[in-house]
Amino acid sequence: MGHPGPKRIRWVAAVVAVAAVGVGLWYASYRGWITSPSHWFGGLTSKSDAPSNGQGGMSMDMPGMDMSSSTSVPGYGPVTVSAEVRQRIGVTVGVVERAPLRMSVRTVGIVRPDETKVARIHLKTEGWAEKLFVNFTGQPVKKGDPLLSIYSPQFLTTQQEYLTAKKGGQTDLADLARQRLELWDVPADVIEEIGKAGKPQRNLTLVSPITGTVLEKNVLQKEYVTPQKELYVIADLSTVWVQAKVYEYELPHVELGMPAEVTLPALPEQKLAGKVVFIQPTVEEKTRTVQVRVELPNKDGLLKPGMFAHIDIRHTMGEGLLVPASAVIRTGERDIAFRVEAEDRFVPVEVKVSAFKFGDRFQVLEGLKAGDKVVTSANFLIDSESRLRMGGMGMMPGMDMGDMKGMDHSKMEGMKEKGEAGPKTDMKGMDHSKMKH
Repeated sequence: MGHPGPKRIRWVAAVVAVAAVGVGLWYASYRGWITSPSHWFGGLTSKSDAPSNGQGGMSMDMPGMDMSSSTSVPGYGPVTVSAEVRQRIGVTVGVVERAPLRMSVRTVGIVRPDETKVARIHLKTEGWAEKLFVNFTGQPVKKGDPLLSIYSPQFLTTQQEYLTAKKGGQTDLADLARQRLELWDVPADVIEEIGKAGKPQRNLTLVSPITGTVLEKNVLQKEYVTPQKELYVIADLSTVWVQAKVYEYELPHVELGMPAEVTLPALPEQKLAGKVVFIQPTVEEKTRTVQVRVELPNKDGLLKPGMFAHIDIRHTMGEGLLVPASAVIRTGERDIAFRVEAEDRFVPVEVKVSAFKFGDRFQVLEGLKAGDKVVTSANFLIDSESRLRMGGMGMMPGMDMGDMKGMDHSKMEGMKEKGEAGPKTDMKGMDHSKMKH
């Protein structure tokens, strides 16, 4: 066999060097000289780059973060974050303050006519539509304006009976005929005119009972119509309703007469003031919602039936402590906030907050006081670091983070040499002293 070439020798040397570095790092980690791979790759300047207490360089600090003591929240510890890391992850701070508890129920709805100001026009006799005075939808009308004229043989016969009875002095028969005309909505002045003229009118003219806008027109000229047919729908739109729905859990915060602010995409710059005038007495089972009606003035006619609207129903529920909703981490088991103890130190606090939001804030029931500063963004990163570190130390009963930072590692080495530290175990808990036998 020949001697290995220079290239092969260099390749073997490189492999041996890499293996030696890996073994050295593993041994340094095992002896406690370094604590985590983040010290090798982190690249962030922090207190963890310097020895702690002068004891072999052991430190529990992550790059830019420090865990210094335990807290009253199980599984959490305080976190110290350097200015550089705070800026990098975008830490912001809010303040707990005492303020009015303004409850807000937000929903959406559709603009509808005020049903108490809608007239549906029917003919109470039957005949042919001779002439239409209102012949398109959307036409404005005033009270008393003619809508259409009807040729009705019954109307003509009744007029003749009225005139005959009146001329013959048959007062009872004349009164009966007059009542029949009145029931057909023939105006009193028209009946008087018929009596004075002494001859019947050929057509019956229907007039509008209200001032408003024609929403529906369902009759054509020369069409034969009966009492069952709806000829016109006229609505007074000086007041409109916004029909909306709220969830059943929001019902305690919605009452008749409450003020409501309404905005519409069609009128984005206007905020309209209305009030709640109706709350449905039953809950819709499928959607678990209740219909709510908000009344709005509409003197300028800007609100059109069918428009989409946003509704905000607000009322004040006294005063209380309010914390930004973004500051509260809801884990399911507990609610956590990180209180600012110093510019770079954040302490986890278990808080109790209200079930409802007041705008973008929760009411604080327990855990914080007025004036406390809390983390409002990047708190999930701080929360993860807090739990990660405390979770790792949870395997060592009786030790908190303060114990680890102040521990004299030279004494630990002495304990190992005397055999007082117990059998050495690997990461899976295997007893290496037994493996030797």
